[in-house]
Amino acid sequence: MEPFAHTLAGACLSEAGLNRRSPLAASTLIVAANLPDLDGACYVHSADLAFAWRRGWTHGVLAMCVLPLLLAGAMLVIDRMIRRRRRPESERTRFLPLLALSVLGVLSHVFLDWLNNYGVRLLTPFSDRWFYGDALFIVDPWLWLLLGGAVMFAWTVRTRAIVAWILLATGTTALMMVSPLVSNAARVVWLGGAAGWIVARLLVPAARRQGVAVAAIIGACLYVGVMIAGSRLAERQVRTLAQTRGWRIERVAAMPVPAAPTRRLVIAVAADRYLFVPVDWTRGPNANVQPATEPRGPLDPIVVAALGSPSAQGVRRWLRFPSYEVHQMRDGHYRVTIRDARFAVGNLPGFGVVAIVDVDRSVHPVPTR
Repeated sequence: MEPFAHTLAGACLSEAGLNRRSPLAASTLIVAANLPDLDGACYVHSADLAFAWRRGWTHGVLAMCVLPLLLAGAMLVIDRMIRRRRRPESERTRFLPLLALSVLGVLSHVFLDWLNNYGVRLLTPFSDRWFYGDALFIVDPWLWLLLGGAVMFAWTVRTRAIVAWILLATGTTALMMVSPLVSNAARVVWLGGAAGWIVARLLVPAARRQGVAVAAIIGACLYVGVMIAGSRLAERQVRTLAQTRGWRIERVAAMPVPAAPTRRLVIAVAADRYLFVPVDWTRGPNANVQPATEPRGPLDPIVVAALGSPSAQGVRRWLRFPSYEVHQMRDGHYRVTIRDARFAVGNLPGFGVVAIVDVDRSVHPVPTR
């Protein structure tokens, strides 16, 4: 998921009563909920390095043990060096509560990242295997609404916070209204949900904020459970359709669709192409549906050479549903365009390109400058 969802998850956990467990509890949870995304710094070097490292080392089992220890230690130092020097009379922070909160925040991050079709490499560094939940789109406005509403309820106490949340709510609402990926029905639901939170904030006593946060977390968990079940059901429906229509497919994967909880774009993998089957899992696919198709492209020596390029090693490890397209250029060398079928979802023009590699006439990668 994107950083906003991770931040809201950490903040909502804090407001559910965990902020009373220790000084700096809220800060620890919010930082921990974003901490595994340290690997995003790889983009400073190159996109390929980011592909190689993203959702690996900092999202794996070793990181889940090490990152909470490092964060709890850092927060303890901040407490000793800054907070208690300013307020010597304040309660002393203890390591174990900070460690427990750090573990919870880091686990929340990894779980949310597992839920989308990018996946995580949970066993890093012992294995490079990917795990995919295929349940939530990378940006999920309904998580924003559930968790963000509860955090807004708790944080809008002072004028400055109220103004900040008005601006934030205006921005997210504008995004929902203008995005071509969002249906009119989803816009109506969003406006209704936002209005509901405003009414709750005006009518429900502020003393109930812990209960509101707990209810929001329970609601988010139920929503996630339904989304996981919906994806598995959509995959089963497309397997049944494939048998009925005589399609020979190797596997299927249900791709979440932006802001549409009941819809999936199921990728069915055939020997030479991908079939994209739109599904509403509450009704099943249309029996007469004609899926869009895209060729997978041959894994010939030119493509193998491109995948062996030093500049494509991260991409090679990231690919899940690869597609290869080879063009011979005027000077005789080849240009290999590498795509991934996952990026057809939410990308109106079609596949998203993840790498372009040039291969010379002797079938060797051309060094990048």
